[in-house]
Amino acid sequence: MDEQRIGKLEHDMTDVKTRLAVAESNIREIREDIGGIKDNTTWILRLVIGGLVGALLTFIIKGGMI
Repeated sequence: MDEQRIGKLEHDMTDVKTRLAVAESNIREIREDIGGIKDNTTWILRLVIGGLVGALLTFIIKGGMI
């Protein structure tokens, strides 16, 4: 009886280790994806600010509201 219990515990332990390895791999991939999203967001913000600055400069150079 004890041997069966020990065998089941060893099997469960192996299963838990496998699941942990898969979860760690998924977390690593998610972190990489988040890093890519952050980079893209930074560039989108730069483009928006650049567009606003360009529009403001064009407005000023053309004479403003005169």
